[in-house]
Parts: sequence; structure tokens; C-alpha cells
Amino acid sequence: LDIAHQVEVLDLVRELSRKRDLCVVVVLHDPNMAARYCDELIALKEGRLLTRGTPAEIMRGDMLKGIFGVEMGVFSHPVTGQPIGYVQ
Repeated sequence: LDIAHQVEVLDLVRELSRKRDLCVVVVLHDPNMAARYCDELIALKEGRLLTRGTPAEIMRGDMLKGIFGVEMGVFSHPVTGQPIGYVQ
């Protein structure tokens, strides 16, 4: 999905999960979208659990490097304060 449709779908999923008190499992390969929409993140590597935690726990440079295998930095979104990861 393009970014606009990702936001639309994930907003809807989050709204429905909160209104109906549902647990939702989604697979996202974009750590920024995962951190924005998920309460808990689970990282898999070769089909095995690598780590899990809140977006604040996972969205750190050292954690992202361990997950994705590339040097990454993190900054706080200037409006929301949410962590944003980027490749260095």
C-alpha cells in the first residue's frame, strides 16, 4: 500500500481495536509505522523471536541495528514525540 492508504487502513484498524477491545496482530516491515500504530512490537529473525517491547524500548539505534543489520539512528517526531528511525 502507498503511505496514504497505509495510514487510512492502520487508523481504521486501531479505531476498531480500541472500540471493540480487540487484540490485533499485523505484520509491518516499516518500524516507523509499527511504532506509530502498535502498543507492542515483536521482531522476528529467520522465523524466531528476536526481541519484543514497546515502541520506546525497540526504537533505539542499537535495537534497530540488531533487528535490521544496518546502522540506524532515532529522533523524536517534532509534533507527536514518537520515535522515528532512519538509516545512517
